[in-house]
Amino acid sequence: MKKLFVLVVLLLVSACGVKPTGVVSAGPAPTLRNPGSSGRGTDAILYFVIGGRVAPVTRSTGTTVGVETALSMLLAGPSTDEAADGYVTNLPYRTGPIELAPGPKATITFAFPLKPIAGTGINQLVCTAFAALAAQGGYSVDGTIALVGTDVQLPYQACQAF
Repeated sequence: MKKLFVLVVLLLVSACGVKPTGVVSAGPAPTLRNPGSSGRGTDAILYFVIGGRVAPVTRSTGTTVGVETALSMLLAGPSTDEAADGYVTNLPYRTGPIELAPGPKATITFAFPLKPIAGTGINQLVCTAFAALAAQGGYSVDGTIALVGTDVQLPYQACQAF
């Protein structure tokens, strides 16, 4: 009788009704900071597009990289190796000054118009700016950054890479 009781308990416990599922792809892991380096900001995390989604790419620089420099690197487009890996950009090549007004409500000003840039391109700018702020130990209190171009000031934006 005891053996039968143990057998019934084992059957009940093992047949709980949960069916196994396969691996569900969720895209790249969220990345905002590279803690592998003892010096802050020595690797730039730039956000390019792969498979229609904004994804982080770590680019070794060997020096401290500020928000303005990281955004300039982003606007120059993916490197040859990054492009070979399938990364593209939805940003036009642009040069000119980029200014960060830090604070609890960070604002970044560009010397070109932002209206022609699609949502994914704006997201590349926002996510790269967040990564650069985090690498320098900076932050935005409410998790948003405003972008200002020569034609418009966009509402405060959050990174939508995840």
